[in-house]
Amino acid sequence: MKMSTRNPDRILKLLMVGVLLSSATLLNGCDMIPGIGDSDDDVVSFYPVLLDGEWGFINSNGRMVIEPDFRSAGSFSEGLAPVRSSSRFGYIDRTGEYAIEPRFEYAEPFSDGVAAVRIDGRWGYIDKNGSVVINPTFVNAGPFSDDRAFVRTAEYDWEYIDSDGEIVRTSETPRLDNHEYTTFSEGVALYEGSDDSYGFIDRDGNPVIPAQYASARAFSEGKAAIKISDRWGFIDRQKKTVISPKYISAGSFGNKLAPVRDGGNSWGYVDATGTMVIQPSYEDARSFNDGVAAVMMNQKWGYIDRDGNQLVATEFDEVSDFENGMGRVVRLVGERTTFGYVDAHGKYVWFPTD
Repeated sequence: MKMSTRNPDRILKLLMVGVLLSSATLLNGCDMIPGIGDSDDDVVSFYPVLLDGEWGFINSNGRMVIEPDFRSAGSFSEGLAPVRSSSRFGYIDRTGEYAIEPRFEYAEPFSDGVAAVRIDGRWGYIDKNGSVVINPTFVNAGPFSDDRAFVRTAEYDWEYIDSDGEIVRTSETPRLDNHEYTTFSEGVALYEGSDDSYGFIDRDGNPVIPAQYASARAFSEGKAAIKISDRWGFIDRQKKTVISPKYISAGSFGNKLAPVRDGGNSWGYVDATGTMVIQPSYEDARSFNDGVAAVMMNQKWGYIDRDGNQLVATEFDEVSDFENGMGRVVRLVGERTTFGYVDAHGKYVWFPTD
Protein backbone atom coordinates (compact mmCIF):
# COMPACT_ATOMS: atom_id res chain seq x y z
CA MET A 1 0.00 0.00 0.00
CA LYS A 2 1.32 3.43 -0.88
CA MET A 3 1.09 5.94 1.95
CA SER A 4 2.06 9.54 2.49
CA THR A 5 5.09 10.07 4.72
CA ARG A 6 3.89 13.44 5.97
CA ASN A 7 2.15 12.15 9.11
CA PRO A 8 3.93 9.25 10.88
CA ASP A 9 1.21 8.87 13.55
CA ARG A 10 -1.48 8.51 10.87
CA ILE A 11 0.64 5.93 9.03
CA LEU A 12 1.00 3.91 12.24
CA LYS A 13 -2.77 3.94 12.72
CA LEU A 14 -3.35 2.79 9.16
CA LEU A 15 -0.84 -0.02 9.54
CA MET A 16 -2.60 -1.21 12.70
CA VAL A 17 -5.98 -1.08 10.96
CA GLY A 18 -4.49 -3.01 8.04
CA VAL A 19 -3.47 -5.75 10.44
CA LEU A 20 -7.02 -5.89 11.79
CA LEU A 21 -8.56 -6.15 8.34
CA SER A 22 -6.15 -8.53 6.67
CA SER A 23 -6.36 -12.28 6.71
CA ALA A 24 -3.52 -13.06 8.98
CA THR A 25 -1.45 -16.13 8.28
CA LEU A 26 -0.67 -16.60 11.94
CA LEU A 27 -2.08 -14.95 15.05
CA ASN A 28 0.85 -13.20 16.68
CA GLY A 29 -0.45 -12.39 20.11
CA CYS A 30 -2.80 -9.44 19.51
CA ASP A 31 -6.58 -9.31 19.21
CA MET A 32 -7.01 -10.03 15.52
CA ILE A 33 -10.23 -9.26 13.70
CA PRO A 34 -10.40 -11.83 10.87
CA GLY A 35 -12.24 -11.49 7.54
CA ILE A 36 -15.90 -10.68 7.66
CA GLY A 37 -17.37 -13.55 5.67
CA ASP A 38 -18.84 -16.80 6.84
CA SER A 39 -17.94 -20.19 5.46
CA ASP A 40 -20.08 -21.80 2.78
CA ASP A 41 -22.05 -23.91 5.25
CA ASP A 42 -23.31 -20.87 7.14
CA VAL A 43 -26.86 -19.98 6.14
CA VAL A 44 -26.98 -16.45 7.51
CA SER A 45 -24.11 -13.97 7.58
CA PHE A 46 -23.39 -12.13 10.81
CA TYR A 47 -20.80 -9.35 10.90
CA PRO A 48 -18.82 -8.02 13.89
CA VAL A 49 -19.32 -4.31 14.68
CA LEU A 50 -17.81 -1.99 17.27
CA LEU A 51 -20.14 0.22 19.30
CA ASP A 52 -18.96 2.34 22.23
CA GLY A 53 -15.86 0.19 22.58
CA GLU A 54 -17.67 -3.15 22.64
CA TRP A 55 -18.11 -5.69 19.85
CA GLY A 56 -21.41 -7.19 18.75
CA PHE A 57 -22.85 -8.61 15.52
CA ILE A 58 -25.25 -7.35 12.87
CA ASN A 59 -26.97 -9.22 10.06
CA SER A 60 -26.82 -8.34 6.36
CA ASN A 61 -29.64 -5.81 6.86
CA GLY A 62 -27.63 -3.91 9.47
CA ARG A 63 -29.81 -5.06 12.37
CA MET A 64 -28.02 -5.81 15.65
CA VAL A 65 -28.56 -9.52 16.29
CA ILE A 66 -25.99 -10.09 19.05
CA GLU A 67 -25.62 -7.23 21.50
CA PRO A 68 -22.20 -5.54 21.83
CA ASP A 69 -20.92 -7.20 25.00
CA PHE A 70 -17.46 -8.32 23.92
CA ARG A 71 -14.05 -6.73 24.20
CA SER A 72 -13.02 -8.27 20.87
CA ALA A 73 -14.71 -10.47 18.30
CA GLY A 74 -13.78 -12.47 15.23
CA SER A 75 -16.08 -13.56 12.46
CA PHE A 76 -18.48 -16.46 12.36
CA SER A 77 -17.00 -19.47 10.62
CA GLU A 78 -18.56 -22.92 10.56
CA GLY A 79 -21.29 -21.65 12.88
CA LEU A 80 -19.10 -20.25 15.68
CA ALA A 81 -17.25 -16.99 16.35
CA PRO A 82 -14.31 -16.35 18.70
CA VAL A 83 -14.98 -13.58 21.22
CA ARG A 84 -13.39 -12.16 24.35
CA SER A 85 -15.58 -10.86 27.14
CA SER A 86 -12.94 -10.51 29.86
CA SER A 87 -9.40 -11.83 29.82
CA ARG A 88 -10.17 -15.08 27.98
CA PHE A 89 -11.48 -16.12 24.58
CA GLY A 90 -14.33 -18.50 23.90
CA TYR A 91 -16.76 -19.20 21.05
CA ILE A 92 -20.37 -18.14 20.70
CA ASP A 93 -23.09 -19.55 18.48
CA ARG A 94 -25.63 -17.54 16.50
CA THR A 95 -27.80 -16.96 19.53
CA GLY A 96 -24.93 -15.13 21.21
CA GLU A 97 -24.54 -17.85 23.82
CA TYR A 98 -21.23 -19.50 24.56
CA ALA A 99 -20.88 -22.83 22.78
CA ILE A 100 -17.30 -23.11 24.07
CA GLU A 101 -16.61 -21.37 27.37
CA PRO A 102 -13.95 -18.63 27.44
CA ARG A 103 -10.80 -20.31 28.69
CA PHE A 104 -8.21 -19.54 26.00
CA GLU A 105 -5.55 -16.85 25.90
CA TYR A 106 -6.24 -16.32 22.19
CA ALA A 107 -8.47 -17.98 19.65
CA GLU A 108 -8.80 -18.08 15.87
CA PRO A 109 -11.89 -18.85 13.70
CA PHE A 110 -12.71 -22.43 12.78
CA SER A 111 -11.52 -23.96 9.51
CA ASP A 112 -11.73 -27.60 8.44
CA GLY A 113 -13.62 -28.32 11.67
CA VAL A 114 -10.88 -27.16 14.07
CA ALA A 115 -9.62 -23.87 15.48
CA ALA A 116 -6.21 -22.74 16.69
CA VAL A 117 -6.18 -21.66 20.35
CA ARG A 118 -3.49 -20.57 22.76
CA ILE A 119 -3.25 -22.26 26.16
CA ASP A 120 -0.50 -21.47 28.69
CA GLY A 121 1.58 -19.72 26.07
CA ARG A 122 1.41 -22.47 23.42
CA TRP A 123 -0.86 -23.09 20.46
CA GLY A 124 -2.92 -26.17 19.72
CA TYR A 125 -6.26 -27.00 18.12
CA ILE A 126 -9.78 -27.72 19.40
CA ASP A 127 -12.89 -29.17 17.80
CA LYS A 128 -16.38 -27.65 17.91
CA ASN A 129 -17.06 -29.32 21.26
CA GLY A 130 -14.12 -27.43 22.74
CA SER A 131 -12.07 -30.61 23.10
CA VAL A 132 -8.35 -30.37 22.42
CA VAL A 133 -7.60 -32.50 19.35
CA ILE A 134 -3.99 -31.37 18.80
CA ASN A 135 -2.05 -30.62 21.96
CA PRO A 136 -0.87 -27.04 22.55
CA THR A 137 2.84 -27.45 21.86
CA PHE A 138 3.41 -24.89 19.11
CA VAL A 139 4.91 -21.41 19.28
CA ASN A 140 2.61 -20.31 16.42
CA ALA A 141 -0.22 -22.05 14.60
CA GLY A 142 -2.07 -21.14 11.41
CA PRO A 143 -5.47 -22.22 10.06
CA PHE A 144 -6.04 -25.59 8.40
CA SER A 145 -6.52 -25.73 4.64
CA ASP A 146 -6.39 -28.87 2.51
CA ASP A 147 -5.85 -30.85 5.75
CA ARG A 148 -2.61 -28.95 6.43
CA ALA A 149 -1.66 -26.19 8.87
CA PHE A 150 1.53 -24.18 9.08
CA VAL A 151 3.02 -24.14 12.59
CA ARG A 152 6.16 -23.23 14.46
CA THR A 153 7.33 -26.07 16.66
CA ALA A 154 8.76 -25.95 20.18
CA GLU A 155 12.18 -26.08 18.51
CA TYR A 156 11.21 -22.92 16.56
CA ASP A 157 11.16 -24.75 13.24
CA TRP A 158 8.42 -23.97 10.73
CA GLU A 159 6.56 -27.07 9.53
CA TYR A 160 3.27 -28.27 8.08
CA ILE A 161 1.18 -30.65 10.17
CA ASP A 162 -1.76 -32.88 9.29
CA SER A 163 -5.08 -33.20 11.14
CA ASP A 164 -3.48 -35.58 13.64
CA GLY A 165 -0.86 -33.00 14.52
CA GLU A 166 1.92 -34.97 12.81
CA ILE A 167 4.63 -33.12 10.90
CA VAL A 168 4.33 -33.62 7.14
CA ARG A 169 7.82 -33.94 5.72
CA THR A 170 9.80 -36.17 3.38
CA SER A 171 13.49 -36.34 2.53
CA GLU A 172 12.75 -33.91 -0.32
CA THR A 173 10.97 -31.30 1.81
CA PRO A 174 12.99 -28.07 1.90
CA ARG A 175 13.60 -26.01 5.00
CA LEU A 176 10.52 -23.87 5.56
CA ASP A 177 10.30 -20.24 6.66
CA ASN A 178 7.40 -17.98 7.51
CA HIS A 179 6.17 -15.68 4.76
CA GLU A 180 2.94 -14.11 3.49
CA TYR A 181 1.37 -17.14 1.77
CA THR A 182 1.60 -20.20 4.00
CA THR A 183 -1.77 -21.88 3.50
CA PHE A 184 -2.31 -24.51 0.84
CA SER A 185 -4.22 -23.36 -2.22
CA GLU A 186 -5.17 -25.62 -5.12
CA GLY A 187 -3.10 -28.43 -3.61
CA VAL A 188 0.20 -26.57 -3.30
CA ALA A 189 1.86 -24.10 -0.96
CA LEU A 190 4.54 -21.52 -1.52
CA TYR A 191 7.97 -22.00 0.04
CA GLU A 192 11.08 -19.88 0.21
CA GLY A 193 14.34 -21.51 -0.86
CA SER A 194 17.73 -21.12 0.77
CA ASP A 195 18.79 -18.45 -1.72
CA ASP A 196 15.70 -16.23 -1.15
CA SER A 197 13.97 -17.72 -4.19
CA TYR A 198 10.44 -19.15 -4.19
CA GLY A 199 8.81 -22.36 -5.37
CA PHE A 200 5.87 -24.63 -4.49
CA ILE A 201 5.46 -27.87 -2.54
CA ASP A 202 2.62 -30.41 -2.60
CA ARG A 203 0.67 -31.71 0.39
CA ASP A 204 3.34 -34.31 1.11
CA GLY A 205 6.01 -31.63 1.28
CA ASN A 206 7.65 -32.48 -2.03
CA PRO A 207 8.76 -29.62 -4.29
CA VAL A 208 6.62 -29.66 -7.43
CA ILE A 209 7.82 -26.30 -8.77
CA PRO A 210 11.47 -25.61 -7.88
CA ALA A 211 12.48 -22.48 -6.01
CA GLN A 212 13.49 -20.39 -8.99
CA TYR A 213 11.50 -17.18 -8.71
CA ALA A 214 12.59 -13.94 -7.06
CA SER A 215 9.14 -13.78 -5.44
CA ALA A 216 5.74 -15.39 -5.90
CA ARG A 217 2.15 -15.49 -4.68
CA ALA A 218 -0.18 -18.39 -4.00
CA PHE A 219 -2.05 -20.15 -6.80
CA SER A 220 -5.53 -18.90 -7.55
CA GLU A 221 -7.78 -19.90 -10.45
CA GLY A 222 -5.00 -22.13 -11.77
CA LYS A 223 -2.38 -19.38 -11.97
CA ALA A 224 0.26 -17.90 -9.69
CA ALA A 225 1.98 -14.54 -9.91
CA ILE A 226 5.77 -14.99 -10.07
CA LYS A 227 8.67 -12.56 -10.21
CA ILE A 228 11.56 -13.13 -12.58
CA SER A 229 14.41 -10.65 -12.19
CA ASP A 230 12.53 -7.40 -11.54
CA ARG A 231 9.26 -8.12 -13.36
CA TRP A 232 6.09 -10.04 -12.53
CA GLY A 233 4.10 -12.45 -14.69
CA PHE A 234 2.00 -15.60 -14.20
CA ILE A 235 2.54 -19.36 -14.48
CA ASP A 236 0.15 -22.32 -14.49
CA ARG A 237 0.41 -25.55 -12.51
CA GLN A 238 2.57 -27.09 -15.26
CA LYS A 239 5.14 -24.29 -14.70
CA LYS A 240 4.28 -22.82 -18.07
CA THR A 241 4.43 -19.04 -18.36
CA VAL A 242 0.91 -17.94 -19.30
CA ILE A 243 1.41 -14.18 -18.91
CA SER A 244 4.88 -12.84 -19.61
CA PRO A 245 6.72 -11.14 -16.75
CA LYS A 246 6.46 -7.47 -17.70
CA TYR A 247 4.77 -5.84 -14.70
CA ILE A 248 6.30 -3.94 -11.79
CA SER A 249 4.01 -5.88 -9.46
CA ALA A 250 1.06 -8.26 -9.63
CA GLY A 251 -1.62 -9.70 -7.35
CA SER A 252 -3.62 -12.91 -7.43
CA PHE A 253 -6.45 -13.81 -9.80
CA GLY A 254 -9.97 -13.46 -8.48
CA ASN A 255 -13.19 -13.55 -10.49
CA LYS A 256 -11.01 -14.14 -13.59
CA LEU A 257 -9.08 -10.87 -13.21
CA ALA A 258 -5.75 -9.99 -11.57
CA PRO A 259 -4.36 -6.62 -10.46
CA VAL A 260 -1.07 -5.58 -12.07
CA ARG A 261 1.10 -2.48 -11.87
CA ASP A 262 2.42 -1.26 -15.19
CA GLY A 263 5.46 0.77 -16.20
CA GLY A 264 3.59 3.97 -15.44
CA ASN A 265 3.41 2.86 -11.80
CA SER A 266 -0.41 2.63 -11.85
CA TRP A 267 -2.54 -0.43 -11.17
CA GLY A 268 -5.05 -1.98 -13.55
CA TYR A 269 -6.47 -5.46 -14.17
CA VAL A 270 -5.67 -8.17 -16.71
CA ASP A 271 -7.68 -11.23 -17.73
CA ALA A 272 -6.38 -14.78 -18.11
CA THR A 273 -4.88 -13.98 -21.52
CA GLY A 274 -2.91 -11.02 -20.16
CA THR A 275 -5.17 -8.47 -21.84
CA MET A 276 -5.57 -5.27 -19.82
CA VAL A 277 -9.34 -5.05 -19.35
CA ILE A 278 -9.40 -2.34 -16.67
CA GLN A 279 -6.90 0.31 -17.59
CA PRO A 280 -4.17 1.30 -15.10
CA SER A 281 -5.42 4.29 -13.13
CA TYR A 282 -5.13 3.36 -9.45
CA GLU A 283 -2.51 4.01 -6.80
CA ASP A 284 -3.11 0.54 -5.38
CA ALA A 285 -5.45 -2.33 -6.17
CA ARG A 286 -6.44 -5.67 -4.67
CA SER A 287 -7.83 -8.89 -6.07
CA PHE A 288 -11.50 -9.27 -6.95
CA ASN A 289 -13.73 -11.17 -4.59
CA ASP A 290 -17.49 -11.45 -4.79
CA GLY A 291 -17.32 -9.49 -8.05
CA VAL A 292 -15.85 -6.43 -6.32
CA ALA A 293 -12.28 -5.18 -5.83
CA ALA A 294 -10.77 -2.57 -3.52
CA VAL A 295 -8.82 0.24 -5.23
CA MET A 296 -6.99 3.31 -3.99
CA MET A 297 -7.01 6.84 -5.40
CA ASN A 298 -5.69 9.96 -3.67
CA GLN A 299 -4.61 7.82 -0.70
CA LYS A 300 -8.21 6.67 -0.08
CA TRP A 301 -9.86 3.31 -0.69
CA GLY A 302 -13.10 2.41 -2.44
CA TYR A 303 -14.50 -0.38 -4.63
CA ILE A 304 -15.02 -1.10 -8.33
CA ASP A 305 -16.86 -3.82 -10.24
CA ARG A 306 -15.44 -6.11 -12.94
CA ASP A 307 -16.20 -3.53 -15.64
CA GLY A 308 -14.17 -0.90 -13.80
CA ASN A 309 -17.23 1.01 -12.65
CA GLN A 310 -16.83 2.81 -9.32
CA LEU A 311 -19.26 1.15 -6.91
CA VAL A 312 -18.11 2.79 -3.70
CA ALA A 313 -16.28 6.11 -3.71
CA THR A 314 -12.60 6.16 -2.70
CA GLU A 315 -13.08 7.87 0.65
CA PHE A 316 -11.96 5.35 3.28
CA ASP A 317 -8.68 4.97 5.15
CA GLU A 318 -8.84 1.17 4.92
CA VAL A 319 -11.20 -1.48 3.58
CA SER A 320 -11.52 -5.25 3.56
CA ASP A 321 -12.24 -7.46 0.58
CA PHE A 322 -15.93 -7.82 -0.28
CA GLU A 323 -17.54 -10.99 0.96
CA ASN A 324 -21.16 -12.06 1.05
CA GLY A 325 -22.17 -8.77 -0.54
CA MET A 326 -20.51 -6.41 1.93
CA GLY A 327 -17.15 -4.83 2.64
CA ARG A 328 -15.81 -3.55 5.92
CA VAL A 329 -14.63 0.06 5.79
CA VAL A 330 -12.55 2.15 8.17
CA ARG A 331 -12.39 5.85 8.82
CA LEU A 332 -9.82 7.55 11.01
CA VAL A 333 -11.45 10.48 12.79
CA GLY A 334 -8.77 12.24 14.79
CA GLU A 335 -7.58 9.70 17.33
CA ARG A 336 -10.60 7.46 16.72
CA THR A 337 -10.76 4.44 14.44
CA THR A 338 -14.30 3.72 13.25
CA PHE A 339 -15.55 0.55 11.52
CA GLY A 340 -18.55 0.18 9.23
CA TYR A 341 -19.95 -1.82 6.29
CA VAL A 342 -21.05 -0.88 2.79
CA ASP A 343 -22.91 -2.88 0.17
CA ALA A 344 -22.16 -3.12 -3.55
CA HIS A 345 -24.36 -0.08 -4.21
CA GLY A 346 -22.17 2.09 -2.01
CA LYS A 347 -24.82 2.34 0.69
CA TYR A 348 -23.98 2.00 4.35
CA VAL A 349 -25.30 -1.16 5.96
CA TRP A 350 -23.62 -0.02 9.16
CA PHE A 351 -22.34 3.52 9.52
CA PRO A 352 -18.75 3.57 10.93
CA THR A 353 -18.77 3.44 14.72
CA ASP A 354 -16.16 2.96 17.44
